[in-house]
Amino acid sequence: MTLSQRTLLLVGLTMLACGVSFAQVTTGTPPFGTFASNSAPDVIDLANLNAHIPIPVLHKAGRGLDFTYDLSYDSSVWYPVTSNQVTSWQPVLYWGWRDLPPVFGPVIS
Repeated sequence: MTLSQRTLLLVGLTMLACGVSFAQVTTGTPPFGTFASNSAPDVIDLANLNAHIPIPVLHKAGRGLDFTYDLSYDSSVWYPVTSNQVTSWQPVLYWGWRDLPPVFGPVIS
């Protein structure tokens, strides 16, 4: 075997050994993650650089249970979708906003 054939064989075996890697990231704050925050409202996941921003809307003290409602935004808004062996990037639902409130009418407090 010549040097070029060995190199080609090594490159081919390396490519076969590598699995398919998807670029989908976990949103929110997954357990056992490493996060960074410098007294800012956002929390950045250092593994995938997703910024998770909680926005407090309503916090009311209650007798037994407190009522807490927060909106949250995740900066990772694209994920891969495969259809007919063609992969394209699609945005997530609501473009990263989570816990959108249903609109039923005015809130009486």
